[in-house]
Amino acid sequence: MVRRIEGTIFYDKNNEVLNDNHKILIYLDDITLTDVASQDGSYVRKFHTISKKILENQARTFPIEFILEYDEKDIEKTSNYSIRVRIVADGKTRFITSSNNPVLTKGYGDMVDIKVEKIDLM
Repeated sequence: MVRRIEGTIFYDKNNEVLNDNHKILIYLDDITLTDVASQDGSYVRKFHTISKKILENQARTFPIEFILEYDEKDIEKTSNYSIRVRIVADGKTRFITSSNNPVLTKGYGDMVDIKVEKIDLM
């Protein structure tokens, strides 16, 4: 059965305007096992993406509302899930989520507010 997560993406400056050529990428990730050891002994963050939505040039200012659909059969009650956002403009990442945004299991629901951080381009 198809279910939905509803949310709002916000930035400290909610009147910030996105340029004309942007994409908002929204991911529902299984983050149960996110840190994986690499060959050099460091850890690499890996996500198993359950669902993804791309909004192209739809919203121009923050806050940005979204609905992300997912298949209920892909969700395990014992796993951890989080929403991740990346906003790309002119091929470069401009905003990202920098914290965990838990949803769906372990007491978290299907509504979420997501704060993004601006990436400073040199």
